[in-house]
Amino acid sequence: MKIIMTEEQYDKYVNNEVNRWIRRRYDIVNDGFIETLNFVDPCKFETYERYEGYFFAVFMDELHPHYYLEENFDYTGFKSALMDLYYVETTEAYSDAKEKCS
Repeated sequence: MKIIMTEEQYDKYVNNEVNRWIRRRYDIVNDGFIETLNFVDPCKFETYERYEGYFFAVFMDELHPHYYLEENFDYTGFKSALMDLYYVETTEAYSDAKEKCS
């Protein structure tokens, strides 16, 4: 299967420094995601937007020891990339947990 990408798409997804950082440390990032998923209770949030905001703030705190000494670290871009990467998993976790809330 061949995938045809524009130069802009390549720069956004493949040649992006943030995405390279995530790919190099994917095991650490994924472990942090699972840890955050177990820590944040979706039942405490009325909407997905509030849950998402809190979840990714905690997720970034979980990863902080791995990026805090890097110069020119793009915190906003990193958080945005993680939100894109884990969007499906967080929405499913929120929906599944909200169904079981009492």
